[in-house]
Amino acid sequence: MGAFFRLDHANIMAYVTSRSYGAPRVRRRDLSEFLDALAHEARRYLIPEPAFEPWPEEIAEVASKAASQLRETRDFGDRETLPGLVVERILEELRSELSDYSLFALAVGSGEDLRETAREIASAPLYGQLLVLIPEQDMTERNFEVLDPIPAFSVALHAAADWPGFVFWTPTGASAFARLENARELLRELERGLHDGRHRRGPFPGFRSTAGFDYVLRNWASSRPSRNRRLLHLSDLHFGTTDATENQPLLDAELRDIVKSVDRVVITGDLFDTPSKSYATLFTTFRNNITHLAGGKEPISITGNHDQRMIGLFGDNYKQVALIGSTKIVVDEQAKMIFICFNSSEKGSFARGKITASQFKQVGAEYRTLTAARPELKEFLPIVLVHHHPFSFDVPAETWVQRALSAVGLRDEAFLEMVDAVDLHRWCLDWKVKTILHGHKHKARYVEREVEHGSARMQLTAIGCGSSLGAEGSPLSYNLLEWAPESQRWVASFYESVNGGAFREVVASVSPENANRR
Repeated sequence: MGAFFRLDHANIMAYVTSRSYGAPRVRRRDLSEFLDALAHEARRYLIPEPAFEPWPEEIAEVASKAASQLRETRDFGDRETLPGLVVERILEELRSELSDYSLFALAVGSGEDLRETAREIASAPLYGQLLVLIPEQDMTERNFEVLDPIPAFSVALHAAADWPGFVFWTPTGASAFARLENARELLRELERGLHDGRHRRGPFPGFRSTAGFDYVLRNWASSRPSRNRRLLHLSDLHFGTTDATENQPLLDAELRDIVKSVDRVVITGDLFDTPSKSYATLFTTFRNNITHLAGGKEPISITGNHDQRMIGLFGDNYKQVALIGSTKIVVDEQAKMIFICFNSSEKGSFARGKITASQFKQVGAEYRTLTAARPELKEFLPIVLVHHHPFSFDVPAETWVQRALSAVGLRDEAFLEMVDAVDLHRWCLDWKVKTILHGHKHKARYVEREVEHGSARMQLTAIGCGSSLGAEGSPLSYNLLEWAPESQRWVASFYESVNGGAFREVVASVSPENANRR
């Protein structure tokens, strides 16, 4: 069997073809378009096996019912994004129909060779156990973002550096990615796994068992580790608050595994809640623990407004910042990255930020001196670390301060923004630095914007992290960022824990190929 789908609907397709995972959040428009396509154009999107020609019409009937149910759903009004429970209810019957396979394959990337290979795989002699999912269009030039990515689809996203190719998975959760040139080799191993009696359960062939497929996929995945460079991005710890004290044990437990799997840890400001020796000591202890887990490699940390101003708003107190130490430029030889650190809280009133002209000049001179002395560093990836967000944005009024400001017609952004952010954009443009990591607003975010100055222009990527210790009742957050040197693209995953629950990947975003090429 085979099924074509729009790339925007890939995560929905991954969900309805699985049985092991909860439903993701889905944009209402995307779900409506997905169901309408199956309901009205089933023959175009579905490829039946010989002797089972009625299959598209049967799926169309189920999809039509689900589309009607979606139109009748008023629980959440016209909210753009539907919660997982609503999505699960609407797609329940369709999922039952499409998940009744032992093996799935999803084609990702671009090119007619990919789609031709997908059609070939769909006709493989696997006794009707394989459903191949085929996107009908190529990746776009914008970043590709998915809410609550299904684990199998997340595997595909994190293999973006090796696209085009296929991710194979079973309903039990076993999965593996194969590049286009290796897909037939993996398929042959899966065919052998189907008939391998050592892995088959029960006294009969039992073709619905996935045991043979699971063994092959896990073995394939473990033998092909990722070549990407990985960063752990933390921010807005706010040590000294009740939230930080209550949430730290959970974050510490999570980091015991995560830190060992990354090349470097970065922390983008608001290390403690107010300038205080005892609060700064809490952060220093936390930093030392990460250094130990990282085999002696200290995390790169910058400061935020709360580290220098009383409760983040008033005065200037640099004593604790001086005691914990700060650097302007850090070269990581292993990751082949250069981290350029700015203090965006040196100026600015209330919680606003501003980078002074003097600081731009100092950092620029140090960066130029370093690259002149070591020409090989021109091949390293430069990344700016700054606390305040370089592109302004609004968030729903959730905290009491935001609600109070909203009640009198004010935007909280007016008190939080980076003043003269365009100066940072131009500095990055001049030095061809295409990535900025930031914190400040307790909201994970991936943005790509074109910046220009005179005749020069460039795509600038800004990746924000939420509050890693759940400040002001927000989810505990961290970002895992993977850099693929060959394709020059980022894969950003945002993880959250709510009310002490397990951390889960809530957003995955893949940048266009070569978007960050210098």
